[in-house]
Amino acid sequence: MSWRAFILGLLAVIAVGLLDPYTSFYKNYGWNTQSHFPAAAGFLLGVFAVGLNGAVKLVRKRSALRRAELMLIWCMLIVGCAVPSNLMRFWFPVLAAPPYLARRADIVWKDTALAAVPETLVLSKDPRSVVAKQFYEGWRGGEGRLPWRHWLTPISRWAVLIAFFYLATFFLCAILRKQWVDRERLQFPLARVPLDFTEGSAAGELLPRIFSSRAFLLGLAAAALLRLTRALPLFFGAEAGWNVRLPLQDVFQQTPLQEMSFVNFEMNWMPIGLAYLVPADVSLSIWLFYLLGRLELQTAAWLGSSLHYGGTFSELMRWQRPGAYIAFTVGALFMARRHLLGVVRAAFSRWGGADDSAEPVSYRVSCWGFLLCSAGALGWFAWYGMKVWSAAMLLGLLFCIQFVHARVVSQSGIYRTSPLAQGPNLLHALGLGHVFAPTGAIVAQMQYTIMINGNNSMLGPAAIHCFRISEVFERRRKLLLPALLAALLAAILAASWTCLYQAYAGGALNYSNIWAAIDNPRSAFDLAHQMIHTPTQLAPVRWVPFGLGMALTGLVMFMRARFYWWPVHPVGLLAFASYGLDRMWMSFFLGWLVKVSFLKFGSGRLLRQGRFFFIGFIVTELFFNGAWSLASLLTGGGVPGAGVWI
Repeated sequence: MSWRAFILGLLAVIAVGLLDPYTSFYKNYGWNTQSHFPAAAGFLLGVFAVGLNGAVKLVRKRSALRRAELMLIWCMLIVGCAVPSNLMRFWFPVLAAPPYLARRADIVWKDTALAAVPETLVLSKDPRSVVAKQFYEGWRGGEGRLPWRHWLTPISRWAVLIAFFYLATFFLCAILRKQWVDRERLQFPLARVPLDFTEGSAAGELLPRIFSSRAFLLGLAAAALLRLTRALPLFFGAEAGWNVRLPLQDVFQQTPLQEMSFVNFEMNWMPIGLAYLVPADVSLSIWLFYLLGRLELQTAAWLGSSLHYGGTFSELMRWQRPGAYIAFTVGALFMARRHLLGVVRAAFSRWGGADDSAEPVSYRVSCWGFLLCSAGALGWFAWYGMKVWSAAMLLGLLFCIQFVHARVVSQSGIYRTSPLAQGPNLLHALGLGHVFAPTGAIVAQMQYTIMINGNNSMLGPAAIHCFRISEVFERRRKLLLPALLAALLAAILAASWTCLYQAYAGGALNYSNIWAAIDNPRSAFDLAHQMIHTPTQLAPVRWVPFGLGMALTGLVMFMRARFYWWPVHPVGLLAFASYGLDRMWMSFFLGWLVKVSFLKFGSGRLLRQGRFFFIGFIVTELFFNGAWSLASLLTGGGVPGAGVWI
């Protein structure tokens, strides 16, 4: 770690924060921060490790960025990328939408949800608000000044909760690092790629050491050739590029198996490499449990149940996932009980605790920080009218989601995960309609919509990967967390300016994704209205799928813990019902098939060469995704196909 690496990382984070909301929301040039493995970070890592380092080495080899410095930049980037097209995608629309939508005749929550929301948590409660109207329709004449005076109050109030929750997430991941990295030996494929890519960056060679591997170079060439082949039709006037398309929905339509609810999708190539980088039992569980979920949907249809309607977003899947989340969280914490006991002893006593001398954050700071930040979040919820026990349930759900997604990404390499939809509704249903009072209902719905619902890039996976990478920092490891907090703050400030300026300059109604600007905020207030107006009729508890999720996950975890021959990992049960996996399960099947074939018919050398090949393939895909969007930005959309996210 060094000051120059910190400054470069901070500048990179600010650049991403300023540019990505514009390219993503308004121009749709590519959602380069919309995953746990952001293309923006991959592109900039390539620029620093190959471009900048190569140029510096031509002048003075000793001045090249070292691997630890490049990894600090990477860590700051993946934390900063959790902000622009995720938190910022929902935060400001949720604050501005209530007064703007309240003017419409079909809005039913004017006297319920809008009346119950604290005035300091929204831009305005007046349907005649000019500031809210301009946010969606833009300035008249196209020029004006940002109305910061109106925005500072709601932004500052929500920023307190966001700060408490994000800090608590960092501290939670710091507590879990040793258990997951040293004891359970999770693979962290999304950390392995940049670590291997930057190894030997400051050595005498012009390029990082991995470029001496023929398998790596072959992976680079294969990915570049595939990308060129796919993009070629676009340069001849075609509306879409070429790719392997699997019309599974069309194939099964009007057949006895149509209720399996497969979707039509284009082959996603990068997950093949990520599936190869994880153990075979993990990649097996991803596609196997996905197909099991499809079979569940079809079986429910054959039995005449209505729970299968909606496929991935059906009541069957919607209720099975939280059951799996709870069972896995309890099981994983039980497995980590000895480590957690050592952490507690280290935090609250002077002897007998776990050794934290090599940790990026001491256990005393982590434990006290987590407890104090959690208490601060509870106090925030209570201040704005939520019952303390309701706030505790909601906060527990939020930490459960961060815990599970951090584990799924660390263990499987799935870089696009979807959190539980409508979390407050789930708690309200489990409490038989008596969990949230009117003010608590709208605060819970707004908070979940801003920070969780719809986000494909949460802070938990990024934080645990940063602490995994901290092993390469031979000194000043304790400065990692301050660097990450600085990157997070810089990303929020930069992205906030772009989001507000772009909304007032061009109108949020002109965003390429109108769902985030209008439909998602309206859904939050619609649901809050139902929780207030008909609290016991919002949604019935689906005990059978909820219990099925708990039972299946508990059974697989037990079998894996007791029998060494058990071939399937439980992680697939946590991710099998999501938008991302609908389009990645086939890729994981192919990656698993390649890995198993190499294990059965190949040698250790072939396995290592396969790893280098797929790292080259993944790095090239990431770099091209970022470069394509940047080229489109610089040419004003002149590069075709840049909006295609891979």
